[in-house]
Amino acid sequence: MTSYRLMDGADGRPGDGPSEVTSYSGDFIAGLCVSVTGGVRWLEGYWWWVCPAGQSTAPQKFALWNHYGAGLNALVSGSVVTSGTLGAGQWNYVPLSSPIPLAPGTQYVPSTGFVTSTDGGTGFPATNDQFGSGQPYAGGIVNGPLTAWSDSTSGGTNNYPGSYSMDQGLFSAAGSDPSAAPPVNGSNSANFWIDLQVADTPPGGYEGPWQIYPAMLDAEGFEADLGHNYTLGTEITLSQACTLSAIRYYSGSGCTQLATDAALWDVATQEIVAGTHLPAPSWSGAAGSGWIQADYDSPPVIPAGDYKIAIFNSAESPEPFNVTTVGYFTTGFGAAGLTSGPITCPDATSATSPGQGTYQDTTGSPSFVYPDEYVAEGQNYWLDAIVTPVAASALLMAAGII
Repeated sequence: MTSYRLMDGADGRPGDGPSEVTSYSGDFIAGLCVSVTGGVRWLEGYWWWVCPAGQSTAPQKFALWNHYGAGLNALVSGSVVTSGTLGAGQWNYVPLSSPIPLAPGTQYVPSTGFVTSTDGGTGFPATNDQFGSGQPYAGGIVNGPLTAWSDSTSGGTNNYPGSYSMDQGLFSAAGSDPSAAPPVNGSNSANFWIDLQVADTPPGGYEGPWQIYPAMLDAEGFEADLGHNYTLGTEITLSQACTLSAIRYYSGSGCTQLATDAALWDVATQEIVAGTHLPAPSWSGAAGSGWIQADYDSPPVIPAGDYKIAIFNSAESPEPFNVTTVGYFTTGFGAAGLTSGPITCPDATSATSPGQGTYQDTTGSPSFVYPDEYVAEGQNYWLDAIVTPVAASALLMAAGII
C-alpha cells in the first residue's frame, strides 16, 4: 500500500506552512479543492499545519465534501473526525477511524473549522498568491493519484474540468463547523494549509461492497443524450466471483425518461448473464435526479470474467434517458482505466473491440440487444454496478447488508 498527500515538501510540492499566522478573530472554515485519478482511492485522514505561535492548538473538526455542481455540495459519509490537542510549529495528522473510498474524477473539498480566538489564538495559516497565473502552483499540485487544482479565476492552468470548477483555496466565515457547511469562497489564490492523505489500496480486512464511483454525486462533463431506444454498455472485468446487488446509472439534467431494462451481458457469448436481467427496474430515483440504482431481491453470483453493465429504454416514444461524457475513456479521467477492488473498467484502448462505451440503437423496433456499436469517442455512459466478492458476500447477506 502507498499513501499520498499534497504538501509533503517533495518534488516541488509545498512543505512546512507559514511561521506566522494571518491575524483574524472569529469563526472560520478552510478548504482545498482536490480530485483523485485511476480508480477508487481511500481517504485515510487529514493534515493541518499549526504555526509556531498565535494559532490555537485546541481540538478541531475535519470533514470532506463532494462538490458536484454550482452551489451543490454533499457531506461524504464517514468523513467527519475531531482531532486531539494539536502541536504547534508542525503538521498534525488526524486519521479517520476507518478509511473511506473516493471516486475518480469528482471534486472533493477537505475542510476544517475553528473559532480563531479559542485557546488564545490570534489567527490561522494562510499564504496568498499560490494557485494563479505566474504563481508557484499555477499548474496545481500533483502527487500520484492526488491532485489539488489551480485557481479557476486567476489564470492558472490545470483547472478542474467541467463547468462548475471552484476557486482555490476555499474559506467561509459563516461558521466554524466544517460538517455543517463547506467553504465556498475564494481569496487571493490562497493556500490555507489543509491537506489530506489517500491510499491506493483498501484498509486491511475490507471485503466489499465495491463499485466504480463511490462517494460521487455528479457525472463529470456530461450532457444528455438523444431520445432513442438505446442499449448502452460499459465493459468491466471481475477478477473473482462476486454477488451483484445492484446496477446503477446517472440520470442527469435533461433526462425525462428512465431505463426500462438493466442487465449484465457476457462479452464472450454476447448473452445476458443468468439472473441479472431486471425488466421494469424499480429505480431509486426519478428521471433527472442523478445517480439511481435498481437492487436485486436475490443477488446473483457472477463468476470471474468479462462483462458489460447495460441499460435500455424500450419506450414507444423515446425521450432522453441517459447522459454521456465524450472522451472520458480516451483523454479524460478514465484514460488509463479505472479499478475498484475486483472490478476493472478498461480504457478505450484496452477494452474489447470495438472499444469502451458501446451502444445499440433499435429505435423504431425496440429490442434489448447486446451493445456492440462504437463511435470512437471513448464515451462514458456512467453505468455502475455494486458487487461483493463471494467469500464476503455470505457474511454481508447474513448480516442483512446486501
